[in-house]
Amino acid sequence: MISITVLQQQFVYNYCFLSFNLKEILLELVKSGEILLKNKRKRNMFSYNLPNGGLKTKTYKTPDGQIKFDPPVYEQRYTTAVRIIEDPRWKQPLKKIVDFGCAELRLLTLLRRIPHVEHILEVDIDAELLKVHQQKAVPLISDYLKKRENPLRIEVLQGSVTDSVEQLYDVDAVIALELIEHLHPEVLDKVPENIFGFIQPKLAIFSTPNSEYNVLFGPMLENGFRHYDHKFEWTRQEFQSWAHEICKMYTNYSVSFMGVGKPPPEVKKLGHATQIAIFARNDMLNKPLNYDIVQKPATVETKYKVIYSVDFPYNKDERPKEQKILDEAYFYVNQSKNVPKYFNRERCIYQVPWKNLMDYTQSVGGTETELLEILERNKFKIEGDFIILPEYDDEEENASDDLDYDGEYNLEAQPYKCSLNEEEEDELSANLASGCNLIAGKVNYDSEEDWD
Repeated sequence: MISITVLQQQFVYNYCFLSFNLKEILLELVKSGEILLKNKRKRNMFSYNLPNGGLKTKTYKTPDGQIKFDPPVYEQRYTTAVRIIEDPRWKQPLKKIVDFGCAELRLLTLLRRIPHVEHILEVDIDAELLKVHQQKAVPLISDYLKKRENPLRIEVLQGSVTDSVEQLYDVDAVIALELIEHLHPEVLDKVPENIFGFIQPKLAIFSTPNSEYNVLFGPMLENGFRHYDHKFEWTRQEFQSWAHEICKMYTNYSVSFMGVGKPPPEVKKLGHATQIAIFARNDMLNKPLNYDIVQKPATVETKYKVIYSVDFPYNKDERPKEQKILDEAYFYVNQSKNVPKYFNRERCIYQVPWKNLMDYTQSVGGTETELLEILERNKFKIEGDFIILPEYDDEEENASDDLDYDGEYNLEAQPYKCSLNEEEEDELSANLASGCNLIAGKVNYDSEEDWD
C-alpha cells in the first residue's frame, strides 16, 4: 500500500478535476512512491569498499563450459570478512567476534591471526561436527614461540543463532556467512531480534547465494538450489529488501551491499555469485544513534554448550607508543638496505619510503604527524616522502678499527707449532677420518646444518 503525502493528495485532486486522466495519475503516484521508498532506503545505507583496492580475483569458463573462480568463492568470502574486520576505518576496536554457522571452523584459522581480536566464539548447531574440527582452535607451536601481544580466548560452542545467551554479551562483530539460507522461515524471523535487538553489535556481516547467478551453474539439485539443505535462495532485490527491513526496525543500523564471485564480463547484470550485507552501527559511521545501546541486556538463564575453549599464550608489550614506533622504524630501515630498488646509484644513498611505516604506526594508535616527529627527533633524515640513508654507516666504515689485530699479521705475536708429536698426529688423523673439520681450535661436524 502506497502512503500518500499532502502534496500528492493535492496533485491527485488537481489532476482529477483538470484532466481526468486516471492512467497518468496512477503512473505519477507509483513513480512518486518509488522515489520516496528509494530516498528512505538511501538514508539507511552507507558506502563501503574493501581497503587497498579489494580482492584480486578472476572468473572463467572451462572448456566444457563450467564456471570456475580463482580463488574459490568460499575463500573469497572468508578473506572479505577478515578484511572488513581489519579495516582501519572502524574507529572503535572489534575485540569480540561471534562466527555463527561456523561448521568446520574454516574461518577461524584466519580470524585468530587478527592481532586486535581478543575473544572468538565459534557457534554451530551441530555438536558432532564441532567435535570433529575443534582441533583448529588449538594453539600451534608457533603461538608459543612467537606469542601474541594481546590475549586471545577461543570458545567452540553448540547452539542456535536465535539463542539469546550470556556468552553473547559484549560481542563487537557478528559474522554469518552462508547461514540464513539454511534456516526455516520461522527461525529466520527470529534472527534480527537476537542480532540487532539483543547483541547490538558494532558490525554484522551476512552473506547468502545470489539466485540470479544460478543460470551459470547449469542444473541445480532436486530442490532447485545449490545445496540440498537450502530452504531458499534470494535474488539481490529480495536480500536487500530483507536488510532494509532490518534497518527500518532497528534504526541504529545502516547497511551496505557488496559481493564476491564476479560474473563473466558478458553477463555482468547477473551480479556476484555471493551477495554480502554489511550492517554498521551508526556510531561506527560517525552518525548519531537513534536510541541508547543496552549495556547489560536482560539476565538470561540459557547458555551455549561448551565443546572446547582455550586461552592463547601472550606477552603484553609494555613499551610506550613512541618507543614501539621508533623500534619498528629502526628495524624497517635496516631491512630496507637489502632492497635494491631503494638504492639511488647516482647519489649513492638509500631512499626508503617512510609511508610504509604508517600501517604499523596506526596499529599502535599513532598518526602520520607523530611518526614524522618521532623520526626527526631521533635524527632520521627526511626528504619529501623518503628516509635518506647513507650507503655505509659510520659504524660499518670504522668496523676495522674495532677488530683485535694490528693490520699486519705478526708471526712472533702468535704462538704456532709447526710440528706435531706422534700422539697429536694420530689424534688429527682420527678426527679427519671421522669427518671433523678443525678450524681455529673449533670442531664442526659435517652432519650439522648451516642455519645462516
